[in-house]
Amino acid sequence: MTIAIVGAGMAGLSAAETLSAQGRTVRLFDKGRGAGGRMATRRASVNGSNVTFDHGAQYFTARSEGFRAAVSRWLSAGVAASWDDEDASGKPSERFVGAPGMNSILKSMAAPLDVSWGAEVSTLEGGPGRWSLRFADGSAAGNFERVIVAVPAEQAAVLLAAASPELATNAKKIKSEPCWAAMLAYDEPTRIVSLSFEPLDGPLGWTARNSSKFGRTDAETWVLHARPDWSAANLEAAAEKVAARLVESFREQTGAGAPVFSQAHRWRYARVAEPLGTPFQLDPRTGLATCGDWHLGARVEAAWTSGHLLGSELARQ
Repeated sequence: MTIAIVGAGMAGLSAAETLSAQGRTVRLFDKGRGAGGRMATRRASVNGSNVTFDHGAQYFTARSEGFRAAVSRWLSAGVAASWDDEDASGKPSERFVGAPGMNSILKSMAAPLDVSWGAEVSTLEGGPGRWSLRFADGSAAGNFERVIVAVPAEQAAVLLAAASPELATNAKKIKSEPCWAAMLAYDEPTRIVSLSFEPLDGPLGWTARNSSKFGRTDAETWVLHARPDWSAANLEAAAEKVAARLVESFREQTGAGAPVFSQAHRWRYARVAEPLGTPFQLDPRTGLATCGDWHLGARVEAAWTSGHLLGSELARQ
């Protein structure tokens, strides 16, 4: 059985790992230039030095036995580390991050797999047992007995509309909330005590001292996430204006000085508001399937679990 996976984020890679471990042949295709997705790491040059920002997912926790085992492997491999922080009540919180960047975990997962980067799938062609992928540049790849679509629900709905109306209809039920993120760097330490906090008012919903994470650069860096409602209201605003507004709000909240670097990034499909409630979808008639955090919830663990369970199900067939 040759299986194609559209999307090489956490869910797609988790499914691929599980299937490959059971001897299945898997090929992954992702429109990005490299591993990361919403666990991305952005690099920038600030005053002649290189700095990094985890501008998507900030950290993750591990609740289930299976995911804890995966996290243990990442820790042993040195691609993950604990992030010493406190939860909202001030108690120690067991949070994990990729090391030296959030995308380090996905890079390690993708390394032994057959992944084509910069491959944007626009259409599914063919039919059961003989699927082909048509890419945005007009090229194609096939034949695949099964295709897993591991992208945000809104994108999955479009891709599956003709090939599997049932899967597409369920994907259309999902609404993802957007998020504007701002990346800030300072030429000297701020006086902010907390490593992360949720602002009381204004457009910001979450802030984190990115440089406090293991393996990051010495320069003080912060990542700011705007609230979903503010992000939605300003979805098409210019990135420069968004960055300026979020920096202004951060300064009002903390008294921090002006950063020497600021940049904004828009996550159009940042997190699912109401998940589908099932770990994956599988259409036995067509051999098509979906997985992703939009099935179970807006958490890294949910994405991993969705892909792992789908991969386990297909490996039994």
